[in-house]
Amino acid sequence: MAPTNLHSRDFPSSIQPVIHLPPSQQPTNVILFLPGLGDSAANFSSFAKALNLPDALTITLNPPFPFPLPLGLPGQQWSHDVQIDTSTGQIDPDSPLETATKLIAEDVISKTLIGKSGYRPDHIHLFGFGQGGSVALAVALHPALSKIAPLGGVVSIGGPVPISISVPSTKNRTPILLLSGSKSILSSTGSSPLKRCQDSFQFLEFHSWKKSDDSMPKNRDEVLPMMQFWARRLKSRRGVPDDAVELS
Repeated sequence: MAPTNLHSRDFPSSIQPVIHLPPSQQPTNVILFLPGLGDSAANFSSFAKALNLPDALTITLNPPFPFPLPLGLPGQQWSHDVQIDTSTGQIDPDSPLETATKLIAEDVISKTLIGKSGYRPDHIHLFGFGQGGSVALAVALHPALSKIAPLGGVVSIGGPVPISISVPSTKNRTPILLLSGSKSILSSTGSSPLKRCQDSFQFLEFHSWKKSDDSMPKNRDEVLPMMQFWARRLKSRRGVPDDAVELS
């Protein structure tokens, strides 16, 4: 049975989702896009739309928390409690993410995508940038999803498993792709953030770009690892009759 239609009202109001249907209008997969620190769903959704993946419904989630005064920065964040890195004076990207992680794992994935719309866990994917990437990895490890099949996959650009999230005793089986710049902390020899990811997930691919920073992909070479990852994991019904029955 095909998943039911989704509307923004089906999701918690705090995440203000931007939903984009694929050309086929009958998506087999759903990909949740999580913007980085200080960004918004309205802005970040342009990337999801530009990908135009034929078998995937894309849902860009808005970070639910504003920056507190006196910071008053534009955009939103995934942390409910901003912390400042005393060594740099900048916002710590590893500020607590438990509230947002719980919201996505329980309300978005478990209750809405699986419970209401009938998506299979292995047809649900996440893509996150920076702080959004850390949230995406934390969602895959959340206890609310521990008793179901692994998710379809997670792509994280520059975002490691948050320090606030415990490394599981048994490695999670959700496939992971980590992307980072050549001078990112993830690319450092003996990087502890990369090791936390490797200790948390059984199937992890790591790709370091030639460019130095953890910015969004801007050309074919930078997009290619992500598209190859999805090509292996996104399910397709093209060529399958509408009345076909899946045997499991």
